[in-house]
This record gives sequence, structure tokens and C-alpha cells, in this order.
Amino acid sequence: MENIQFDYALEPSRDILCIDCKSFYASTECVLRGWDPLRTELVVMSYPSHRMDQRASGLILASSPAAKRAYGIGNVSRARDLPFPYPPSLKIVPPRMRLYMKMNQKINRIYKSYCDEENHHVYSVDESFLDVTNVLKLFQVDSPFELARMIQRDVFCQTGIYTTVGIGDNPLLAKLALDNAAKKNANMKAEWRYQDVARTIWKIPELTDFWGIGKKQAKRLNNLGIRSIDQLAHSNYFYLKERMGVIGAQLYAHSWGIDRSFLGETYEPKSHSIGHQQILPRDYDKKEELAVVIKEMADQIGTRLRKDGLKAEGLTLQLIFSKGYIDEGDRTYLKRHMTLEATAQRKDLMKVAMKMFDSLYRGQVIRAVALTADRLTRKEYQQLDLFTPIELIEQAKKVDEIVDRIRQRYGFKKLVYAHSLKEGGRAIERSSLVGGHAGGLSGLEEEKNFGKNWEKLYRL
Repeated sequence: MENIQFDYALEPSRDILCIDCKSFYASTECVLRGWDPLRTELVVMSYPSHRMDQRASGLILASSPAAKRAYGIGNVSRARDLPFPYPPSLKIVPPRMRLYMKMNQKINRIYKSYCDEENHHVYSVDESFLDVTNVLKLFQVDSPFELARMIQRDVFCQTGIYTTVGIGDNPLLAKLALDNAAKKNANMKAEWRYQDVARTIWKIPELTDFWGIGKKQAKRLNNLGIRSIDQLAHSNYFYLKERMGVIGAQLYAHSWGIDRSFLGETYEPKSHSIGHQQILPRDYDKKEELAVVIKEMADQIGTRLRKDGLKAEGLTLQLIFSKGYIDEGDRTYLKRHMTLEATAQRKDLMKVAMKMFDSLYRGQVIRAVALTADRLTRKEYQQLDLFTPIELIEQAKKVDEIVDRIRQRYGFKKLVYAHSLKEGGRAIERSSLVGGHAGGLSGLEEEKNFGKNWEKLYRL
């Protein structure tokens, strides 16, 4: 059977920019302290020690380019990956997620001054896509490369943040140009077009350097004898689809630079889930402390389900062991899934979560917990329990509704369940976090030398 071939003349060709804020969290911290984001050795660390002579044990959430070069660390590393005693040139700061969100909003307002809402897509907190096909004449430039330079200059002048830009005929080519070329170029820009596929995409050195291919996907491809993007592009499409399904077909198309999505399109997932995962501030090995955390997470999931008008018919609990810890079954984590009657009520979710916990936990040392509600539905009816009076079911619903309203109006801390006050409870502390990390000015309230940088902070 003849292999699939693509005619680039028939494919959508736009001027798409994929813009990334360079080391965003670390750069934001540097800018507001008056430090150079490219030359300062700075890391953003959860649970940092407040003294430089004490070693911290948190996660490194972001690193400046200078810190990455100096210490060989990536975007997500651990405190132990840093040399200790800490070098005098190293700056360690706690995360301030609300501040990063405000900076993100300011930068995206700049992007929107170059294109309308329909042609602007926020991909993540530090990446956005812009379709600038129809605005080049408006800004009196001859190419998207020139417009990208204007945007870079505009963002830097208004925020102090450096940006890198990938340019392509479609979002995929722009993203690949960003990740594999722009971030390495001195001018922080790269342009990949259909005619460049053979010398750009096919030359990407590792499968995992390609957008959409992680370690598991790369292993599956390796098992099929595919070890490079060049081999992927020249493999048999029908064999790939037979062995890997729709994912195989998609990867084959992507290896040729084919992406028929448009920024203005809305995507409605066929199924989704609602969950919470948190890395604990220390190792937990007491069952009663872990039980508190799991109950709190079930409460959070119930709140989110009710807010979105959803019910869950499945629940998954995962307990991840401390690094290096292996239990008697040679496992590094525990996981269980259970089905339940469609519900969004706290008591129902908590009951199932605790049932899974009791069946799994045997005294292992836990450092992270994840609880996820899946098989979501908008069913209006509820399956009644023959052994539970309907009055009690209605009463539980009313309690949850009242709790939701009070928390929404006055804040989470104004009404908490008693178990959150016990040892090991995390809900009260985490209520002030954003994205699981510190959201306020933690670590900065006592700084005395900010000068005009305080004005920058409040202008965000």
C-alpha cells in the first residue's frame, strides 16, 4: 500500500508566533529586585530556608539562565541539586504566584495590542500563540520576523522580561521553532516553514525534543524501530496507525510539520477530570496525618465539582513515596481507582477516598498525594441508598451548599472542618497559595532596599 504523502500547497499557511517569556518566574523576581534576569544566579524554591547557611529541602520551580549554566540544573529540580554551602552569588527566593499571574496578564495585554482576542491563545503562564497574518501592513513591517522583534522590544521596555519567539506556518511549526532553535539563538528568534522541514524538524536530535513526545511515547516508538524524527517521517503511516492508533497517525503528520488547527477554534474535550496533587512539606508516615490531607482534598474536589455543575462517577487515589523509599513490594507509589454513584457531595467523596486509603496504606513514607475525580457527568438525578434516609441526603447537600456560599463570600479560612486543625492538615495553609505555591509577598515583606522596584510591583 502506498504511503501517505502531504502537499504543502494545500495546507494552511499563516504567520504564527509562539512567544515564550525566558525563565519567567525567575526573571520576574530579578526584574522587581533590579537585577539583570540573564546574568543573575537566582532560583525560585518552594519551602526555602530563610538562612543561607541552612540547606533547604524544597523544589526548584524556576532557575535563571545564569543559574542553569552555573549549576547544571533544569526548570524543575530539587534543593539537593544545588551545591552546599551555597555560593555567595546564588540568590534563593520563595515563589509568589499571584505576582507571576499579574505579570502574565500585563504581558498578554501587550500581545493583544498586536492582534485581537480570536488570534491570541494563552498556552501556559509563560507561553502564548499569536496569529499575525493580517496585521503586518497595519504595523508597517514586511515580515513576521520584524513584528516579532517589535513585540520583544515592547515587552522588554514595559516589563523588563526577555522573550523568545518561534515563527511558523502553523502553531506546531512555531512551537518547534521556539523550543529547538529560538531559545538557542542570540536574537532569541527562529522561523521554520514547510520548505524547511527536511533541514529543521527531521534534524531534531532526540525524539523527546519533539513537541508531544514524552519518554513513554518515545519508548513505544523505539519498540517499533523508530529512534529519530527522520525515521518517524519515513516510516509506514498505516503500520504506525495500526500499532499506535490515532496517536501514531498524528505523530506521523506532525513529523512532516502538518498541523491543521487554528487559534480561533474552540476545543471541547470528550472527557476530563478534576483533581488535586500536592507535594507535602515533609515526609508523612503517620496514618492519621495522611487521612487529614486526603479528607481535605476530597472536600476541595467536591467544591470544584459543585461549582462546575458536575458529578463524579470515579475516584483515583495515588500515594507517592519519599525519594529513594521502596516498600516491601518494591513499589515507589500506591494507586487505586474506585467507581461510585454520581455525586459531588463531600461526604460521599471522602468516604470512597478513605476506603481506598485504608486498603492501600501500610505505613509507607509518603511525600506526595494525588486525588482525582473522573468519569464526570451532568446527571440531574441521584441513585438513592436504601439504608440512608432521604432527609439525611438532602441535609448533607444543604450543608455543602451553605459551606460553598460562605467560603465564596468570606474566604476559605472563615469556615474549615475540624480535621484541618489537626496535625498534618494542609488546607488552611494551602488556601493562600496560587497553583500550589506561595501567592503573596512571602520573603519580601522585610526587604528594605527595593526603592523604586516597589512601584513596579504595584503597577502590575
